[in-house]
Parts: sequence; C-alpha cells; structure tokens
Amino acid sequence: MLATLVEPGPLPDGWVYEPKLDGVRCLAFADRDGVRLFSRNRKPLDGAYPEIAEALGKAVRGTAVLDGEVVAIDPATGVSSFSLLQRRIGLRDAARARRSGVPIEFWLFDCLFRDGEDLRRKPLTERKRALKAAVRPTGPIRITPVFDEGFEALFRTACEKGSEGLIGKRAGAPYRAGRSPDWVKLKCVNMEEFVIGGWTDPRGSREVLGALLVGYYDEAGELQFAGKVGSGYDRETLEGLAPALARRARRTSPFAAASSPREKGTHWVSPTLVAQVAFSEWTHEDKLRHPRFLGLRTDKSPRDVRRAG
Repeated sequence: MLATLVEPGPLPDGWVYEPKLDGVRCLAFADRDGVRLFSRNRKPLDGAYPEIAEALGKAVRGTAVLDGEVVAIDPATGVSSFSLLQRRIGLRDAARARRSGVPIEFWLFDCLFRDGEDLRRKPLTERKRALKAAVRPTGPIRITPVFDEGFEALFRTACEKGSEGLIGKRAGAPYRAGRSPDWVKLKCVNMEEFVIGGWTDPRGSREVLGALLVGYYDEAGELQFAGKVGSGYDRETLEGLAPALARRARRTSPFAAASSPREKGTHWVSPTLVAQVAFSEWTHEDKLRHPRFLGLRTDKSPRDVRRAG
C-alpha cells in the first residue's frame, strides 16, 4: 500500500499521523523456517540487512507478514538518512553488509497476516493492535509511533529536525495494494524518485558528469523530461555513478521528443536507473526547482516512476 502526495495540513477526524521515514520499504515474512525480507518490487533484502532478519526471528511471536521501513539514522541529526543508507542498498553479501559501518533500524507500521489469518481487510486500528501483539521490539526492531491529533506541532517538529514530514492514514481503512488516498504524504521537503535518462558533460572542477537528466513516465508510457540534477554529489558518489552510466550508454534520447533536452555535451542512457531526488517545487514549465541528488534506488522499477505532485 502506497501513500498519495497531498498539501500538508490537518486531516479530518478518523485519521492518524506517523513520522515519514526516509529509507527503504520492506516486507518481512516470519514463519517456522525463519525470516525473509523483500523490497516493494519483490527483491530479496536478507543479504543487505542480515541483522534485521536475525533480530526479527527473536522478536516475532508466532508467524506474521509485516510491513515497515529500513532506515539508517544519522547520528548528527537523529533523523533517517537515505544518503547514509546508500552504503547498504544493493548489497547481497551479509558479511559485507555488516562491515559497512552503517547501523540500521527496522520501523514496523503494519501487520498483514498473523498466525495464518489475513488481516488486510481489517481496519488499520485492528492491524496496529495485531502488530503490537506479534512483535516485541528489541535491538534494531522498532514500532512506528502513531498520533491521532496535534498535526501542527508534529509537522513543525518534523520539519525543524530535518525529516521528510508525516504520513497520514485513515484509521478505518483496509490494506490495499497500490497507491491509495487512504494513506497520504505530508512533506516538509519534496522527495521523489525519477528515472535517469542521461547526463551532461562536467564543467569547472567537477569530474565525471555535470548533471543527471531525469524524468518520469506519463500515463501514455512516455518518459517526460523533468530537469537536470546538478548537486548532491561527492567524489565517491560520482565514481560510483560513472561505470553505471557508461554501461547503459545509448545514442538516442529515451525522453519523449517534445520534452527532451537538446543542449550540447549531452549523453544518453537506457532508462534503467532510478534516482531519489530532493527539490523545492515544480516550476510553471513543469521542471524541478533546486533539485539535489540523494542516491540510487534499487527497490523500484523505472516503469513505476510517475509524477507525484
């Protein structure tokens, strides 16, 4: 179940608020054979987050299917950091993941099955009770807090701390796969996924690339150009992007002809990489204002990337 982006503001009676975490969505299947972790596009995550699977094996009572977010908490700010989590994303070797030096936590917010019972048609409030009954928080395992009032204070605190914002959920809603108006994103800063379609030549002291060219798929299935992302890169990030872009190089633009950029020094790639990007707003020309690269996402298919706002 995915949330819909809306303008931040108090929600009606019957809604609750949760902190919005900047991590990787994860479904956990806990049974007699152990714990298996999967991303939202069904990729196995056990190798990337072995300590989560290990801790859940001790924390879950009985059998359950749980929904939550794997996050890395920045020790300097105390909030989840997708950039920090990048060191773990995509790893498949458990030993290498443990050596990464990035401590992670698993914040659980939903329970879809418990002891063989399908809870997805139950209201959120019942699923929350089932979650608390099924899981004993320990080590990196956390239960996401829920608030039924106080939007202004909650939102202000989240923004002041530098976190993404809040998630609003209708308390009586069932769990439905896909994007739903019963879950909403109330963001301090816009952060969305975009498909990488190319890059521009570097200028000045910059090496490897000047900016990434990103876009999103429209309803007709065409990749629409959303803008150039020229900030947010350190040397390590640039060195990691270079071979990934080179392997996907192509001669023609993947963007729809009407929206594709035409400046000199542009290079095209097959649209198979997804980037997480922070930005202030959309311009009147439907381009990103002040975009900043946060990292690559391996948990989302490029074809699923749509414009959220």
